[in-house]
Amino acid sequence: MKDKPETEMSSKEHSADPSAVKTAARRRSGLYLESTDAEQLGVLPHECIRVKDVMSRSVSVESPLTEIGEAVRLMKSLDVRVIIVCNGRTIVGTLSDREIALANAHSSEPICKVMTPHPACCCENDLLIDALAVMRARGFAALPVLNSSGLLSGIVMLTESTPRLLAEDNPIGLA
Repeated sequence: MKDKPETEMSSKEHSADPSAVKTAARRRSGLYLESTDAEQLGVLPHECIRVKDVMSRSVSVESPLTEIGEAVRLMKSLDVRVIIVCNGRTIVGTLSDREIALANAHSSEPICKVMTPHPACCCENDLLIDALAVMRARGFAALPVLNSSGLLSGIVMLTESTPRLLAEDNPIGLA
């Protein structure tokens, strides 16, 4: 009896908000015996890089009620461009240095006024090309990464070296 083809990623939403966006699931092709992951997922070998292989596990997290001035000081001291905004264990938004610059808000206002609410997320086992596609489509510089339990486990960010990760002449996919 043949089972349905496996889905590499769960399409289950990891946020309490139904408007949250997640990377789309890739279906495996049904070739199981001696096929590689890349063949099963329908991508080129250099495109079969998982988010968990390139993400940063060092994530700056703040409450939605944190003042903008405090968030700016934290971002400068940690030399980060993006902060994940969580209410307890739930991701409620992201805050980037660009959003702060464009907001024209007073430094004593809470970051929930200028953050991007209900951010797109990806999972550790998602393909990097899928995460990058979401980032390009939505204009994000970073995506929160969730583990299999739906909890924050890291962040994947666009950097100067990101295009080199997917270069066709880079056979193992690492810069």
